[in-house]
Amino acid sequence: MKKRLIIAGVIMVTAVLIVAAALLPGTWSNVSFDAIVREGVVEHDGNMRLTAERTTKVYGDPLCALQVADSTKTIDENGNKISVRDIQTGDTIKVTLKNSSIEGNPPYYPTVYEIKVVSRF
Repeated sequence: MKKRLIIAGVIMVTAVLIVAAALLPGTWSNVSFDAIVREGVVEHDGNMRLTAERTTKVYGDPLCALQVADSTKTIDENGNKISVRDIQTGDTIKVTLKNSSIEGNPPYYPTVYEIKVVSRF
């Protein structure tokens, strides 16, 4: 009888953990950092790349190139949607991206989810 209660308890705890993991948003692998925009470059294919200097440590080198995709959400300090071309050199931004160390991707090609302007230069 005691053995059955222990097994039932373990099964119940496991079920609760599985349900909780399924209901939690998939942001556990996201990382965010603050940075200052150093340069914005429009590449030959029309995509925009921002070079930013992190002010909070995420990886060893504070400079990083952020590939801005069509799916990247870009917003201003008031939460309004803006174009990536509206982000200027010297702006302080908050970047949310996929944590490459967890996902196994090189840190110099992160998937950028959101860029929010914190303050203008």
